[in-house]
Amino acid sequence: MSNHMWGGRFSAGPDAIMEEINASIGFDQRFFRQDITASIAHTNMLAKTGIISAGDRDNIVSGLTDLLKEIESGKFEFSPALEDI
Repeated sequence: MSNHMWGGRFSAGPDAIMEEINASIGFDQRFFRQDITASIAHTNMLAKTGIISAGDRDNIVSGLTDLLKEIESGKFEFSPALEDI
């Protein structure tokens, strides 16, 4: 079973060169605060417009906040295997 978002659409994985080109974790690592802040803002918008519940919003924001703390404390290990933070 693939953990990639596209995993269910294809019978074979991408070529290694495609994975190297598509890897964004180095970029994400430099901009993690902005990325997480934008994700929290997007989550709040989804709740405000009724697309997700307030409870779901709270759970997502809590997880994102925990992730931010984990990165800031140095406990989070960035890996090229991750498609995104």
